[in-house]
Amino acid sequence: MTAKQILIMDDDVELCEEIAKFLRDEGYIVENTSSISAGESLIEKHGFDVVLLDSQMTHLTGIDLLKKIRSKNLNAKVFIMTGRPFIEKLLGEKSVAQLVDDVIKKPFEVNDLLDKIEH
Repeated sequence: MTAKQILIMDDDVELCEEIAKFLRDEGYIVENTSSISAGESLIEKHGFDVVLLDSQMTHLTGIDLLKKIRSKNLNAKVFIMTGRPFIEKLLGEKSVAQLVDDVIKKPFEVNDLLDKIEH
């Protein structure tokens, strides 16, 4: 079985690197970036299986990028990572809720993240 390819996008560089290291150690192929433009470029170049996306990044919300990802008909599972307490209100919008596969609330346990990725 081929290892899943995962893209991590978060403007917290340290968090990106920590998650990437953990997932690589678990056998996944991982790219990570804190840049929206670099993330968009990576998404266009690679067929990621999973995208972990911060809900609020500099210059663009994760929700806006999520809409762009889905408009390109990519089959990646997209998980929104957020520390915001009211993300459900934003995701309550039917159009947005249908685009996201799951919400990962920060702070989170890496084993919980691993469970979501594996299922």
